[in-house]
Amino acid sequence: MSSLARLFLRMGPSAGPSSRVSVTAANRLSTISRHLSSSANSNNKATSSKMSSPHDDLVLFESHHNARLYKLNRSSKLNSLNQEMIDLLSKKIKNWRELESCKVIIGTGDQRAFCAGGDVKQLVLDLKEGKDTALPFFKSEFELNWTLGRLGKPYVAVIDGVTMGGGAGLSLPANIRIATPRTIFAMPETKIGYAPDVGANYYLAQLDGAIGAWLAVTGQELYGRAVYELGIATHYVTPNLLPTIINEITSLDSPTPQQISSIVSSYTSSPSSSSSEGESSKTNPDGYSNIKGEIREFLDKTFSLKSIPEIDKALTKAQSDESLSEDTKKWAKAQQDILNQRSPTSTAVALTGYRKAKEARRLDRTLLNDISMATAFCGPHRSTDDFIKGVSSVLIDRSKTAPEWIPGDLSDPKLSLGEITKNFYPGKPSEGQPELELVPSSASKLDSGRDSSWNQFRKFGLPSESDIRSSVDGYSPGSGAFALTEQELVSQFVENHGSPQGQRRKEIEDRVRDVVQRRCKKDKQGYLEWK
Repeated sequence: MSSLARLFLRMGPSAGPSSRVSVTAANRLSTISRHLSSSANSNNKATSSKMSSPHDDLVLFESHHNARLYKLNRSSKLNSLNQEMIDLLSKKIKNWRELESCKVIIGTGDQRAFCAGGDVKQLVLDLKEGKDTALPFFKSEFELNWTLGRLGKPYVAVIDGVTMGGGAGLSLPANIRIATPRTIFAMPETKIGYAPDVGANYYLAQLDGAIGAWLAVTGQELYGRAVYELGIATHYVTPNLLPTIINEITSLDSPTPQQISSIVSSYTSSPSSSSSEGESSKTNPDGYSNIKGEIREFLDKTFSLKSIPEIDKALTKAQSDESLSEDTKKWAKAQQDILNQRSPTSTAVALTGYRKAKEARRLDRTLLNDISMATAFCGPHRSTDDFIKGVSSVLIDRSKTAPEWIPGDLSDPKLSLGEITKNFYPGKPSEGQPELELVPSSASKLDSGRDSSWNQFRKFGLPSESDIRSSVDGYSPGSGAFALTEQELVSQFVENHGSPQGQRRKEIEDRVRDVVQRRCKKDKQGYLEWK
């Protein structure tokens, strides 16, 4: 059934003045459907409240009631970001942030990709020709990432399709992040001799356990439902429902993130019987993530280690550990095979950047670390040529073998924490490093403790382990001074998430019960205590 037909069924037959509302809503839905399906062909541009000009084709902007929408429109490059797109987005987002009539911002791509990242291929081609375009690009990109994280109004990112690197930088600041079975998420920078930037470590550090460290170091791809289960996305729906969902959001006069979350939650997708039998993968994106049970315990223990050599050693040892299941041994080998393909320098920088973000708990500090790191990778006095080698091999030459990284040995002294910190995170601007202009300014002093948005990343998604622990320990607002039973805890989280029904309610209940089983103990009266 089409989204338009679903809308009319929801509204039912109408007569008199209300029929005009139905027609208006239907027209809006039709326009939004065209917005989501349009390509770079200018003949397919949406026509409602146009705000674009012939020079804005790489990004389309629309106004629907009190909502503002942007659509990345470089489909031939999987919506990868170039300088022009960054400039267009920055100007418009800053305007929308100040615009009183803009009550919610919605970001979309197309059916293949939300955004595959920054156009680093062009940046490296320029570097080889002696053109200094890389650092100005990263400066403007990181400044946009900051603005998106400080909008002061609801922001929805529809991460339908490929969402990697720079695409994460655009979407992770959103209150509501909607994934579909077509979503492929990754921070794949270590594959090309670079490391996660765009403030991503700030958000990865808010995932459960060491999942964020694992994603940052390995560049592993997540598919469909796993993007939602592991906390990158807050919601998971089927793509055909996106026009209807966006139409309902744009129909609200002054939506709150809670209202938007309730709308999207009502469309939560249930796994098909065939998909639920297998693990999440590229060919089975609707399956459940295998990051659970023993594999999850091993992941946390391994990727919480302080250095890449220690992680590598733990992965080697696990493959002959008879106390581990065959699935965990196979998983360990797969991670080691990935690490063997990655730049050793990049993996060490990635782990250090992640740990610094987790320690700082501030987006401004994370972005300042990112520009320092970017300067070390591609500045005039760079610390390594792995970025140029990696992009040349993977994206330009399309080589099937890993480049000759220097250094190539994980035990090389140049990869020690002291050397990585000195070369990539020196604590003061290095020569050629751009100065970030973070607007609006931070509400608190740099390095004065966690910022105002820390611990908000998971607020509208499935409950995080840290939030569940706060409720068990009595530190969460509204949890009360008394110990909770499992059922009381489950009910509290269902209520905190707007008391959804159907699949979304089941997923919240299942998540809380799973964490209780793994991380809590019960006394004789059934009251919970964190282990």
